[in-house]
Amino acid sequence: MLHRNRGFTLIELLVVIAILAILAAILFPVFGRAREAARKTSCCCNVRQLGLACHMYAQDYDELLPCDYHACNGSTTHTRLVGQVQPYVRNMSVLYCPSAPKMTLPDIVATDANKAAGNIGYYYFSYDQVPATVTPNTGAPTWVSYNFLKRFAGNTPRVLSEMCESDRWLWSDVFCKPVNLHIHRSSLGSINVCYLDGHVKFQPGQASRVFQ
Repeated sequence: MLHRNRGFTLIELLVVIAILAILAAILFPVFGRAREAARKTSCCCNVRQLGLACHMYAQDYDELLPCDYHACNGSTTHTRLVGQVQPYVRNMSVLYCPSAPKMTLPDIVATDANKAAGNIGYYYFSYDQVPATVTPNTGAPTWVSYNFLKRFAGNTPRVLSEMCESDRWLWSDVFCKPVNLHIHRSSLGSINVCYLDGHVKFQPGQASRVFQ
């Protein structure tokens, strides 16, 4: 007796496709969180290396940490800071968070143009001029008026040395608010912070407005 091979019916194919779609909808967010967790860990390593580089610099310069003009990218970029830490890091890519591209802020991404211009992907908190070149306004909140100036006690210099309190912030991810995104999650906060004593801590909530 001859047996004829029967293929899948249209209904069976649709059922299989529906099952695959359901599985994809379940698994893709899991994969996305896993990738972000890996980027967060890589970022943690970056700021730890940068903190170590600053302490190595301080050993050579009478316990004074590297000092920049401002804490953020602006009309005066971080070429001064980069020049101070460059001899103490092996790879300048540590100056850029791997999660930065999703922020839609072009000046914090690791591009050749940003590296040449001195734009970096982290905030550095030892500076001898005002923290930002952006003027706070009383209308729609900018990242400066919303968080940065309130957190760091006004638009004043903040020069750090090895003698300062160990819980001062030295490096951190950006925590700005122009796009309502924060670097390691889509909520307010979620940043890696390197403290002056060298330890790195992930802050899952909104950056507090208390001077550190």
